[in-house]
Amino acid sequence: MLDRALRWNELFSYWPDALRAELMKSARLVRYRRRTQVLASDRHKRELLAVVSGCLEISSMSSQGRKYVNALLGPGQVAPLVRLLADVPLPYDYHAHEDSVIVHLPCDAVIALLDAEPVLWRDVAKMALKRQRLSVVLLQNQMLNSVRGRVAATLMSVIHFYGMQVKAAASLPVRLSQNDLAAMLGLSRQTINKELGRLVAEGVIDMSYKRIRIVDPDKLAHIAAGTGPQ
Repeated sequence: MLDRALRWNELFSYWPDALRAELMKSARLVRYRRRTQVLASDRHKRELLAVVSGCLEISSMSSQGRKYVNALLGPGQVAPLVRLLADVPLPYDYHAHEDSVIVHLPCDAVIALLDAEPVLWRDVAKMALKRQRLSVVLLQNQMLNSVRGRVAATLMSVIHFYGMQVKAAASLPVRLSQNDLAAMLGLSRQTINKELGRLVAEGVIDMSYKRIRIVDPDKLAHIAAGTGPQ
């Protein structure tokens, strides 16, 4: 399972077989139940977390107990790249958003192998730049868009973080409650309920229990970009 997980991973799939085999010597595979904290015994431990199945939630909590969800990562994705740097503040927590299988990879072991094949750092840089672009777009939407646009942009960001290209009707790859969306947007659950209801009424999305189906991805993208009716 470790070998298959790394072969399908967005970062390690391009590695030579010999390097992946070497990396597996220090890797450990852990199964987590839904809502379980990852790295609970040492939240600052410098490890990369490669998602095999389920969903990894990246979040932080204010001193007042207010939760902010930064991202939801699915199978084949890895985080947090920033832990490849030394002495960087690590403000985020990690939880299994659903029942999940996650591979823990010590950063020192990953760095040693990257340094042995410096060209592989290029893939790390590309991934970091892609994540930065998505984060900047999300931040811009948070600051400049309407509430309706922010909700649409957040739904689109879940799709993009999963590496999906939605051209036709499709369900989001992860369960999202209204509380989850409220934590991602810093809005009240009542506001989220109102905006989702409006999108349902307009035929943009459809909803069942914690499942959201994108019915009209083009219209959702226009609303997220601020070019559709607000």
